[in-house]
Amino acid sequence: MKASFKTMWLLSLGILVALAAGCNDTLRQFIVPVPSPSGDPGTLAHAITLSTNPLPAGGNGSDMHIDVSGDSSVGIVPLGLNPVFLGKTSNRVFIINKGGPSIPPTVSAYIALLPTSTVSTVTLPSTSSGPVAGATSSSGNIYIANSGSNNVDVISSAVFAVTATLPVGTEPVMIAGNGANNKIYVVNHGSANVTEISTIDNTVVKNIAVGSQPIWAVMSTDGLFVFVVNQGDGTVSVIDTSLDIVLPCTPGPSCLGGNAIKVGTTAASSPNFAFYDPKLKRVYVTNTGEQSITVIKGNGFDLGSNPQVLPAKIADIPVSGKPTSVTALSDGTRAYAALGNCTGVVNHLTLPTSTGNCLGNLVSVIDAVGLRETTTITVGVGAISVDASSDASRVFAISANDITTVRDDVVPGALPDRTFPTPSISIIRTTTNSVLATPVDPSIVNRPLPTFHVPQQDPGCVPTIDPSFNSHVPLPCPLQTPFMVRTFP
Repeated sequence: MKASFKTMWLLSLGILVALAAGCNDTLRQFIVPVPSPSGDPGTLAHAITLSTNPLPAGGNGSDMHIDVSGDSSVGIVPLGLNPVFLGKTSNRVFIINKGGPSIPPTVSAYIALLPTSTVSTVTLPSTSSGPVAGATSSSGNIYIANSGSNNVDVISSAVFAVTATLPVGTEPVMIAGNGANNKIYVVNHGSANVTEISTIDNTVVKNIAVGSQPIWAVMSTDGLFVFVVNQGDGTVSVIDTSLDIVLPCTPGPSCLGGNAIKVGTTAASSPNFAFYDPKLKRVYVTNTGEQSITVIKGNGFDLGSNPQVLPAKIADIPVSGKPTSVTALSDGTRAYAALGNCTGVVNHLTLPTSTGNCLGNLVSVIDAVGLRETTTITVGVGAISVDASSDASRVFAISANDITTVRDDVVPGALPDRTFPTPSISIIRTTTNSVLATPVDPSIVNRPLPTFHVPQQDPGCVPTIDPSFNSHVPLPCPLQTPFMVRTFP
């Protein structure tokens, strides 16, 4: 019985092999090769660059996604007219489009790590004007600050539509909130106060007075404190979200009026931006009126202890230019500041339309332990925004006024060089503090190209070669203007 079974099994196997050999061409198309693992793909993360479109007639802006571990562009998302702000929720990004004279403002949103996903768009109510910033909270809803109509629109995450509009102070310009708190804090630039809103029932709780011309605010990652940047008087106010009051600061030369921390070293420090470092529990503040970054203690405040633990300035760090943006690595070792060297009043309200006033081309590297600038990194002109990847491996820097100069290679020197505005994005590898750049022949192009150029004004434009000038380099199309970069997650 065993011998008979073995004979039958071998016969069946032979028939199957013969059939497979005869049908090899048919079967091959169904075989999907699985490549062997190569390298470390890293955790999926994107750097997202927001650009406005300076077409003479006005064009829709866009954002560009860069895969962090792959150092590659993985998508360009078309947006609405005049985008002004890029925010993020737990799994989505949202973009505020200011619109135009005959086009109402809108908010676009899509899955943050999937730029090919469907973009949802909601039109803000006719009673809302001048949207400039937004935030989310533990509820997952999106809150939009409308500086022209002195109110905040609530966009429900469930239906992605405006479900409420709340009155706030005069000229709201920023909102601080995160998933750790069930309240948001609206910064009112005109009335010099902050409106506290409960995100549980979307009601206004109270107004809290702060310094002159507040312009930015950031909430600590634990949701316990809000740090308000007052550009008008060069101070920072710290709000305790449990007590809903501005905390007094540690007495001393840097404590003004008992509850405002002086930032910078001069009266014209003009701070515009703050970044909360969750590793070291501190706040970095950019002072656009002078060449400094201020570091402020960011946790552990306690009015009931003896002695009291109060907000205080840790240091003013001199840097090599006037900063507009700052970020810190998640490992707590370094901070990086974009030194835009902008003229005039600089903040997130002015940058989308006045990037031409920013001619700095350096990124400052700051030792977070020694509290000093250790080096600078050269990028393109117009360094106005930076952000770091969550794994601390890369920093992304925007150069809004970068240029590319192409030289005549047909009859070298016969024709003058041609210079093109080519706004760019630089990837800085933090292990070496060097830019991942594209090398080129220096006899044809003036310097190594940045990591990426931003999207074109006209997506259909095709760069062409002028055979009478340069036989190798396509002359670039006009590009959009970048002004903000954020990493996700």
